Amino acid sequence: MGVTMEAVIRIFTTENTEDTETDKKERVLGSWLRAPSSPAPFVFSVSSVLKTLAVVVCTGCAGAGAPASTTKLGDSIAAPTVAAIPSGPAAEFYSTEGSASISTDPFASRLAAEVYASRKRHGHAPILRDGRLDRVAADLARVTDAAKTPSPETVAFLLAHYGLVEPEPNLFLLHGDDGAEDSAAAGLGGQLANATASAWRRIGIGIRRAAGTWSAVLVFQEKNFDIDPIPRRLASGGQVSVGGRIRQIFRAPEVLFTSPRGNVERVATSSKHDGFAARFVCNQGDGAYQVEISAADARGPRVLANFPVYCGVAPPTTFAAVTNAEAHSIEPAQAEAQLLVQLDRDRKANGLPALVHDPRLAEIARRYSREMAETGEVAHFSRRTGSVVDRVTAAKILPSPRIIAENVGSAQSSADAERGFMASPGHRDNILNRAITHVGVGVAVGREEAGSVSLYFTQVFVGWGQ
Repeated sequence: MGVTMEAVIRIFTTENTEDTETDKKERVLGSWLRAPSSPAPFVFSVSSVLKTLAVVVCTGCAGAGAPASTTKLGDSIAAPTVAAIPSGPAAEFYSTEGSASISTDPFASRLAAEVYASRKRHGHAPILRDGRLDRVAADLARVTDAAKTPSPETVAFLLAHYGLVEPEPNLFLLHGDDGAEDSAAAGLGGQLANATASAWRRIGIGIRRAAGTWSAVLVFQEKNFDIDPIPRRLASGGQVSVGGRIRQIFRAPEVLFTSPRGNVERVATSSKHDGFAARFVCNQGDGAYQVEISAADARGPRVLANFPVYCGVAPPTTFAAVTNAEAHSIEPAQAEAQLLVQLDRDRKANGLPALVHDPRLAEIARRYSREMAETGEVAHFSRRTGSVVDRVTAAKILPSPRIIAENVGSAQSSADAERGFMASPGHRDNILNRAITHVGVGVAVGREEAGSVSLYFTQVFVGWGQ
């Protein structure tokens, strides 16, 4: 997945690639469950990690819900696994409050100054350094080089280790020889003008130096809500309040989790104005519970937080420093076939039958993936085609399905896409929904950015049963 000046990478993307705060004219889609009515002195790469969006709608079935381009693109290959220890102590609590910057390398200050200046030039909101993201960036710099970028699993571990709940950071990876720092910093500004950058609110910077060379990692995150502190570890059978405040562009917040058994459970969530509250209980044995907080904005449901809570067991203290190395060529049609195989595998592993691969749904999914690839936006609601219900209705599929669900995202490979879907309780619930019987998947190649492209994925699920 690595790129050189040459490269922009999305390991996986699941949320809107624009700041919807300034767009007041779009209608709001319902939330999760609704009845439808060149050699250079340095190397540069960008990565937007693991982003997905999921939606499901159900008609008349209370209780059944909850659940062609020819451009070639690289499919990532896992490099050998190396055990690594985080450089900083583990957080005891998850929080959305930042901490003071820890970086002392002057190059980090130079990069930060360029980021601040670039955002001011382009009219973007100010961005804050976060010491926790500094530590994430520093540890990522330790396990990457010009040929390899960090795996989604590595990034997720480090975010949780340092107490961050916001998912899907955007990573800028730079590598070069001593003396090339100024030119690298100067080249960074041009990469920070896109619409995605306007939504970033936090930044961390890590630098690694060795044998006359350096590696720099910049980690950017959005900040769409505040939460009250949540312990990373609870006793067996423990419980904790999950509450906070969301930005006013969001509505219908919801808390859900994947249990150690692999099933998804929605937690009763109350909301008033911009506040929300839920009670999480370790009610399905000891182990890791993957907790997710979602809410809907003008473009549909979004994942605001995704983090593990360890019940009756200790959080891991080391991580597998897996990186994605070189890539093989792949066509979108191949990625679609791989995604179907992986989807069937995940359902079988959870005791569910394979879904019928429906060419009508595949065409709906394929067209929407092409639209997302063309616009560069990952969202459920389209200005052109409406919601997934609108797209299925327009296809005149008869009889009309009683349940319609959709997962969308952007990634470097089908494997990364499916892993990202399954790591998110909301997306996982769509894939493992017993009421779903048919599926269609579509993959399209995005626009080239600095010599690299991403794949856009859509999974459309329907069911006709009771």
